[in-house]
Amino acid sequence: MKMIETLRSRIDLPDDICQILLRAAIKREVGKNNILFQPPRVNRKCLFIEAGLVRGYKLIDGKDYTHHFFTPGWFATDFESFISNRPASLYIETLTRCSYLEFDREVLYRLYEEHHALEKLGRIIAEKAYLFTVEKLTDLQTLDLKGRYQNLTRKNPELFRQVPQKYIASYLGVSEQSLSRIKGR
Repeated sequence: MKMIETLRSRIDLPDDICQILLRAAIKREVGKNNILFQPPRVNRKCLFIEAGLVRGYKLIDGKDYTHHFFTPGWFATDFESFISNRPASLYIETLTRCSYLEFDREVLYRLYEEHHALEKLGRIIAEKAYLFTVEKLTDLQTLDLKGRYQNLTRKNPELFRQVPQKYIASYLGVSEQSLSRIKGR
């Protein structure tokens, strides 16, 4: 199973713990353009993306700002809402047909208390999310558009085949026209 392989590449998880985690998951499949999480509801779910592409975005004054692309092999959630148990600010929608494992916050937190290995795993996932956010912020503060574009194409070339340009431009913090100019060069 993809999730177990991914998690075991980061932490040693015994078979019995893997089975406990898998039993806690609900397998779901959804089509393209489905809203999975929507503000202001509190986000009490975390998804492990097995296949497909998911986008997290915010609406500010009616304008759409792409916050993150969630790709297969990792988790998708409005982490701020999930951790704080406060209303979500992030919409999460499928950009392609997707399959994922869904975990309920209360169930995960209970498993963290019962199994040290899963608590450690939760910390590792949180650390990775934090490092990703720091890296994105650093890129926005220190790189010009060309540098941000090159980083994104190097890290995830599949995005450019599957995601509308307007979402990529929004993620990079520029207009579609500016992104077109950079791509043209």
